[in-house]
Amino acid sequence: MNWDAIGAISESLGALGVIASLIYLATQMRNNTIASAVEAKLTTTRFLTDFNRDLINDPELYDLWDRGGRDLASLDRRESIRFSNLNLNAFWFFSAGHYQKRVGTLSDNDFYEMESIMAFWISRPGVREWWMKYGRQRCNPDFVSYLNEKYINDIAA
Repeated sequence: MNWDAIGAISESLGALGVIASLIYLATQMRNNTIASAVEAKLTTTRFLTDFNRDLINDPELYDLWDRGGRDLASLDRRESIRFSNLNLNAFWFFSAGHYQKRVGTLSDNDFYEMESIMAFWISRPGVREWWMKYGRQRCNPDFVSYLNEKYINDIAA
């Protein structure tokens, strides 16, 4: 065997090593993408169930959410602040879901679930009034544009 043959074999083995490394990296990236998507779904589900649990387990909080959702003006100053914080938590959650959808870690189907809840919230007159007065100034501009286009303009039309 001459040096040219040994060099050719070495180059071939090196190329196979590079190909194997690329396949391994591609597999790792795919697994990481799946893990990120699963984590995003679990996180959004956990937040939503915790949030709902708070409303279920605290009749006073539910009453505040219900009354404020129907008529923001019916709340006194203390209740208005509490109602505002409750809505901020919900809309920051919605905004985070919208961001996850935009970057691809939350699937269309999973975001559909969130959208149905978002639509319910924003359909309530007191929540919609709160959004227009206070909420939209406290959220990401991309999310504000999305929510206004999808829900506020539809309701106003």
